[in-house]
Amino acid sequence: MFCAVRAIAAACLFAGVPGAAVAQTVLTLEETLARARDQAGAVVVSRARIAEAEASLLGASARLRDNPLMEAAAGPRSGGGTRSADLELGLSQHFETGGQRQARIAGARAGIERQRAEVQQTARNVAFDAASAFLDGIAATERLRVAEEADTVARELLNASERRYAFGDIAAIDLNLARIGAARSAANLVSARADLTAAAGVLRALLRLPIGEPIELRGSLDVAPLPPIDGLAAFIDQRPEFGVLEAEAREAEAQAQLGSALRSPDLGFRVAYKREEPDTILLGGLTVTFPVFQRGQGTLAAGQARANRARLEVETARQSASTELRTAYAVYEQRAALAADLQRNTIPSLADNETLGRRSYEAGEMNLMDFLLIRRDALDTRMAVIDKRLEAARSRLTVDFVAGVLR
Repeated sequence: MFCAVRAIAAACLFAGVPGAAVAQTVLTLEETLARARDQAGAVVVSRARIAEAEASLLGASARLRDNPLMEAAAGPRSGGGTRSADLELGLSQHFETGGQRQARIAGARAGIERQRAEVQQTARNVAFDAASAFLDGIAATERLRVAEEADTVARELLNASERRYAFGDIAAIDLNLARIGAARSAANLVSARADLTAAAGVLRALLRLPIGEPIELRGSLDVAPLPPIDGLAAFIDQRPEFGVLEAEAREAEAQAQLGSALRSPDLGFRVAYKREEPDTILLGGLTVTFPVFQRGQGTLAAGQARANRARLEVETARQSASTELRTAYAVYEQRAALAADLQRNTIPSLADNETLGRRSYEAGEMNLMDFLLIRRDALDTRMAVIDKRLEAARSRLTVDFVAGVLR
């Protein structure tokens, strides 16, 4: 997807711990994605839910749904001037006859498949969030580098202005402008460092990295060209959310199957032992539950409605995904072209303007205010180029996410 061409930053965030005393985590985009899929909190929790779903299969697989029922009764018998004790023991067991067990097993298995697909979907969403945070961190690193260069130049200019003012070469207003420019550059530098800290903090939380462990981001906002859109469209059906919906539809169909099975009568067998002084009696019995009022109609209707909704949701989601892919593809092409044009047409000219402006100022051919305006425009433009490159990189990430390439 993205190519980590070069290390453009060593953004080490020490959180108050000396760098030599702790290990350092180096993150490329590929490493970030791998960690997100493996150890992000949402993914770990989602995997734990698979065990919950598998536990439901144990209950559904039980050969008999009801446990045997043991009944006992005892009491005194009196009459004819005599007293005795009667005893009755009974054991009964109910059996389902309509295939309810098979329906419950099918539903439990579909639930396990749905949860496994949800793990893949969660991992995909977390990978997208982690990749977005990584790109934010790379952009923040580039902004920090630009701010550091601008701050160095601003401090050099202030030192030169102070010397020239001491010799009477410039007025106090020029010295004040140099001081304001240096203060502004220092503020921009602090702000850039804060942005990098925030981006690294998001990554740290997503990947569950230790709070005191420094992070070094290595990568670039430059991305590889996109493949043809028809090739990307072939991956759409592999998106895990479709697997979630399809498994939910099978789960609902099993629920409807269970509702149909509940129309069948249940059978029960009973064996009883009775002692009525002085007689001993052995009885066998049969019970039949007639589904007259409760015939599984609610379970059947709910399963059918849920299955219809899930199938409809799959269909509409596939249609929307195709439209989203083509939209994201077009947006990326436009933003990538804009970022490339802006970078190509501005960066070389900015460097020339700053060099020429500084020479003119030092030669007395340009006043300080005009030179500071040139530098401020150069700084704003460099930051704008980084922003546009970030937008293009994010758009590429969105294309891969919508197409199902990012998993």
